[in-house]
Parts: sequence; structure tokens; C-alpha cells
Amino acid sequence: MKYVVLIALVTFGFLSDSAEAATSIATVSLDKVYNGYWKTDQENDKLKKKQKMAQDKIKGLNQSLTKDGEVLSRMIKALNDPNLSAAEKTKRQQQAGLKQQELRQQSEAIQAFSNATSKDLELEMRKARDGIMEEIQQVVAAKARAGGFDLVLDKAGKSAAIAPIVVYSADGNDLTESVLKQLNLSDPKKGSGGKK
Repeated sequence: MKYVVLIALVTFGFLSDSAEAATSIATVSLDKVYNGYWKTDQENDKLKKKQKMAQDKIKGLNQSLTKDGEVLSRMIKALNDPNLSAAEKTKRQQQAGLKQQELRQQSEAIQAFSNATSKDLELEMRKARDGIMEEIQQVVAAKARAGGFDLVLDKAGKSAAIAPIVVYSADGNDLTESVLKQLNLSDPKKGSGGKK
């Protein structure tokens, strides 16, 4: 609550001080721009492929673990053979114990691989998103300067810790479409026309 009041006071102070200087405010929907930018789809596709490869590898490792588990089950079942000598039974118990330990280590290794892969993919996703957002912000800043705007607010408000509430924005003050068009000029699939 303190933060909301502080931000409200700072914003009110900024706007009232700037009102004399005729602050020009524009808006942009960062969600719409981010989701409509061709590089976002490209990065998402890369990450999905990497995620699929990791899932396939984990699936293969788990199948191998299951097969080894079946071997262990047969080893344990064979221990119940009444024709086994005491020495042979002891030997097989040791082998089953080693197999069980091996399975436990395999299971832990699979879990560690899964966790590490998940963290790596999350980090890569965050890095890609940050890079795309940096490009978007550069284009927004250039459009704002070109349009003579002093301030640009995110209409969706999801990019800020405390969302600005945009109750009204004149069409000429919304930079979303022009930013999206500028970013998509470099889309290799669309040629030089970009997305419409």
C-alpha cells in the first residue's frame, strides 16, 4: 500500500510539474507488440525444439531405467529358487543389491538432468525475452522521439511491477501498430513488407 501511495504521489507530482511543460504521453501495448513480433515466434520455436529433444532424451533414459528395473525384478524373483545353494543365494543377493544401487543412481542422474535442462531452458527463454524486449524498447523510444512524446505507458500494464492504468488514449498516441510494423520489417518470411 505504501508503494502505491508513493508511486501515486510521484506520478501526480511528475504530471503536475510537467503539465506546465505540456507533457505529451503515448501508449503502447507491449504484449501485443511482443506477441506479434516475428522474432518471438522464432525464439519460441527454437525453445520448443530444444524442449522436445530434452523430453525425448529423458523418455529414453526412463525407458532404459524401466528395463533395468525389470532385470532387477527377475533377479529378486530368482532368489526364491529353493534349489539355490547358500553360497549362490548370497552371491545373487549381492548382485541384486548392486543392481538396485545402480538403478537408484540412474534415477538420481535422470532427475538431475531433468532439473538442469529445465533451468537451462528457462534461462534461455528469459534471455531471449529480454533481448526481444530490448529491441522493442529501442523502437518504442525512437517512435516516441519522432512523435514528440515525452512519456510512453504500456496499455496492458504487465511489464511494470505496478501497472499504469490507461483509461483513455487518443488513436494518434497509440504507438503499438507503428512499433509492430517497424519491428516486422526485418521478418525474413515476409520480405521487406513485414506483417500487416
